[in-house]
Formats: sequence, C-alpha cells, structure tokens
Amino acid sequence: MLCRLTGVTIDLAVMHMGGDIMRNFIKGLALAAALFSVAPTPASAFPEAGKPITIIVPFSPGGTTDVSARVLAEFLEPELGVPFEVINRPGATTQIGSTALSQADPDGHTLSLASLPSLVMTYVDEARQAPYDRSSFTPVAHYISGANLLAVQADSPYKSVNDLIDAARENPRTVRMGTVGLMSNGHLPGIALEDTADVQFAFVHFNGAAPLVTALLAGDVDVAINGTQTTIPHIKAGKMRAIGFFGDRRTAFLPELPTLRDQQIDVAAPSSFAVIGPAGMDASTVETLSSAIETVIAKPEFQDRLTALSLESNYMTADELEAYWADFETRQARLIELARSAQQ
Repeated sequence: MLCRLTGVTIDLAVMHMGGDIMRNFIKGLALAAALFSVAPTPASAFPEAGKPITIIVPFSPGGTTDVSARVLAEFLEPELGVPFEVINRPGATTQIGSTALSQADPDGHTLSLASLPSLVMTYVDEARQAPYDRSSFTPVAHYISGANLLAVQADSPYKSVNDLIDAARENPRTVRMGTVGLMSNGHLPGIALEDTADVQFAFVHFNGAAPLVTALLAGDVDVAINGTQTTIPHIKAGKMRAIGFFGDRRTAFLPELPTLRDQQIDVAAPSSFAVIGPAGMDASTVETLSSAIETVIAKPEFQDRLTALSLESNYMTADELEAYWADFETRQARLIELARSAQQ
C-alpha cells in the first residue's frame, strides 16, 4: 500500500518498522521534503556574489560621463554588495564602447553609462555601420540631465554668443569649435547653432571632455561645447569664460550665465546620461539595478557629491527611460541629417 508526502511516495509497509526507527525515518523524509520545496535557485540570483559589475564608459577618463559613472559605482557597490569596476572604452564617438556593451553577456554584470545623444547618433547615422541599434540595449535607469556650455579662454575676444556668430559670419569656417566627438552631444548643439544663425564653424572633434579642455586651454580651438562638470572648475580658476548655456533654462551652477535663448538665439539642446545594459537582460535584474540607482540618488550625501561636480540627477525608471529614448531619437533626426550633410 502506498501514500504520498510532499511529492515523495512511501510504502506503508514501513509501518512494520520499530517505533524509533519509524519516527526517525518519517522525520528525515519530512525534512528532505521541506528543504526540497524551499531551496533557492542560485543560478538566477542577481547580483552573483563576489562577481564584479563593470560599467563601461565610452569616453576618455576625466569627462562628465566618466566622473559621474565613478560616483555612481562608489555608491552602488555597498548598496548591491558586489565590487564595481569602471572601464573606459573611448573611440569613434562612443561606438567602440557601445559595441562592447552590445556584445556582452546580459547577466547584469556589464553595464554602460551612456550619453544618449552620442549613442543615438552612432547607430542612426547609417554611414557609420554600427553593429547595433536601440534594440541592442536594455534601458535600466536615467541618471543625469544637463546641457553644455559654450566656453572660451578667459582672454578671448568673444564676450557673447552673438560675438561668436558675427565672427563666423564674417569669416566662414574659421572659428574653431571643439566638441567631445563627431555626432556627439557636443557636436549636434553646434550644428543647431550653425543652422539657426546661418553660419559655418570649423568643427574639431576629440575623444571626450578631457582632451577637449586641454585643447581649449592650449588655444588649439577658439571655443568648446562642453559639460558643466569639466568646464566650471576652469571658469572658477579664471582660465575659461562661459558665454552661453544650451539648456532651456539657466543652470543653478552659473545663474548669471544666459542661455542661448536669452541671447535671442532659439537653440536648446539638453543632454541625458543613462545606465543601460545589453539586450536580453532579465526583468528582475533590471528592477534590482534600477531600484538600487533610485535609492542611492535619493541619499543626501550622493546629492552633495553631484552638486560638488556641478551635476544634476534626474531619475527615470527603465520603462520611462525606454519611452524617453525613443522620443529623443525621433527628435534628433533633423540634426543628424544636417550633421551628415556637413560632412559631405
């Protein structure tokens, strides 16, 4: 005669065993059944204990993306209980680092802090033949919003954006305008400025903010389109001067600095930085990462670090980031086409 105990079949003939033997046998079966029913599945756990999470930065060290990635990694490490590594993979206006991310294992242990304007341009521009598109990535969380500054050397003759425009109108393609990369979030605002003011600049592209800043300080370019984090320290040191802000409103970090619209130039070009992963990430892994990012962003000590770096957080969930990314891609189409035309 048979009976079942939590999926285990028992022959009632064991009832003929002695009392102590029978009791021990039943206790053993019950314990085994309980352990079997609640045992976790370690293979699905994220993050994997002791396994580092790598954040790819597709720019050179020292820029806004790099510094903000390192601050985020510093706070996420104790939050998630695993080591974090930030690895710079600069080149081809983020295409090298983005390609590496798109080919990574989607286990959540390889991520990127992406500059959406730069990333979008690499795959929308068909001439670049990027081996990925938006579907090659998994949105995790939006992290930082901001806009670029137009910066010149402290002794530059350009006192305003209109001074810059006048010089470019008088001598087309002679005003050297530095950016953080071809088709980047520094290049496209410059294209928008060219288009709106009907002038032409001589664009000079670099692999990130650090070499761009070096070039401006050395006089190798006349003006730079660059982020607040790597520009404001040089402004405070008296080595640079900002003449315009590409935001739709003034930045709290330089409240006296007029936007381009304040100077009657109808251009605004926000920048967005987001945490993304390769396509195919498990939804629970994305939720774990996104929730951890939301938690650390809310910490006052984290906000203090960002403020000291002239950066402003702007959290979005993975779903919100996905919708924002798709809309952003659509809105940038005209600037992309203008930038393509300028290269021909």
